[in-house]
Amino acid sequence: MDIKCNFNPYCYNYPRVQSGTQFRGVPRAHQRVIEKSVDSFVRGPEGAKCAAGLLSSKPKFFDKVKNFAKNYVKNIKHTYDHKIVFALVEKELFGRNSIDSLTHDADKMILYLLGFPKSFVSEYHRKHSAHHPQSGKNMNLRSMLCDNIASSPEFKPEKKRSLREHYATCEELQQVNGLRGIFERYNYGEDLNFAKIKLERNTKYAGAAGFLVGAARLCLFGLI
Repeated sequence: MDIKCNFNPYCYNYPRVQSGTQFRGVPRAHQRVIEKSVDSFVRGPEGAKCAAGLLSSKPKFFDKVKNFAKNYVKNIKHTYDHKIVFALVEKELFGRNSIDSLTHDADKMILYLLGFPKSFVSEYHRKHSAHHPQSGKNMNLRSMLCDNIASSPEFKPEKKRSLREHYATCEELQQVNGLRGIFERYNYGEDLNFAKIKLERNTKYAGAAGFLVGAARLCLFGLI
């Protein structure tokens, strides 16, 4: 920031006047000094730049907070929607819901509600859930079947491969004992009425009211 300073010729810093010298009035600077110094510009202190920098960083800070809040809500909604689809798929396959419908991804919901970032939540969930091979636990094959069907392109458009195609290329899933058998027994979920499941999800469990209804029904172990 530059500060414009008007030069005052009567305040020019002359050498100290020797004792005994007499003069009348205030000494005036030489004309050449006046012409050279009139309306000079002085660069402002560095503190002004710092202050401007702090002010300019505010929009970036608020944008980060806004994006965090947006993703926070998105992650909770995404997890809730997956839990609902998981429960509906389980009901269609086995005729009733088990405790898996209540506990499935419950840790993710809790961690998201506590404000943990997605990267941490995903890693923690995979290391502690019996439907993920990374956990090293005895696999819950029924839960793995429902989870993989609920994560298929029918319900998650961002996924590009069907469950059958995904299993054929995923060595990690192929190494789970008994998983191929249960996938083939239920034909990789391809016989399910996906349109019915989507309609029920969208009409009964969408929005704030649907969230409360879905949470209440899941807690009562009977989604339908």
